[in-house]
Amino acid sequence: MAIVELILPELKPDQASLEELVRNWPQSMAKLTNPNPGFLHAFHGWVLTEDGRNVRDENRKIILFEWDKLESFTAFIKTSRVRDFAKSVGHLFTGPPIPQVFQTNISTEDAARALSLDIFRLQVQSLEAAASAIRIWEGISSHLKKQHGEDVIVSYGRSQNLEDELVVGFIAWQRPESAVSQDAKLDAMWTQLRSAGELSCINVSLEEMSIPPVGSTAVEP
Repeated sequence: MAIVELILPELKPDQASLEELVRNWPQSMAKLTNPNPGFLHAFHGWVLTEDGRNVRDENRKIILFEWDKLESFTAFIKTSRVRDFAKSVGHLFTGPPIPQVFQTNISTEDAARALSLDIFRLQVQSLEAAASAIRIWEGISSHLKKQHGEDVIVSYGRSQNLEDELVVGFIAWQRPESAVSQDAKLDAMWTQLRSAGELSCINVSLEEMSIPPVGSTAVEP
């Protein structure tokens, strides 16, 4: 099991906001993650497509953290360090983003490093629907691993901090061309998943951020 946090802030559409974010990002993240409150891995990047639509020009930011445990996230989100970080970059975004925290079946570390990563989010109306969606994801994962072996990485899980039930799935491809292969059985499982709730998909490009070890004392970045 792994604890994965997704943040999808909406950057203001002007060029000045983008340039300031890119310029100050390393320093801002160093202050947020040093000392390390429990991050195992940290990635950031951009949304490339949403439900098949090219959104590269919209500068859609994405941040992905993997935590050592849920309690670390819960404690950290209440600290002054998070508030200070929000103040330092908040003027660049249209509003405060809501972190989405999931417990997934496996780590997303390798998926985040892959050449192509799709993130599926399914909003459902009940615990029963969420459990059904997880079973469908188990089938999707098993089928893809059988068909593509080490070329594909699949992880999935349920939200842990949201009022609404949200199920997430990550599909990462070491060879992106494998993702376009036709498969009737897989198509049927996607149809089942769409019928379970409101499904969206983003394709993202991520790069890993350097973070100090968990439990380290603060050092100058």
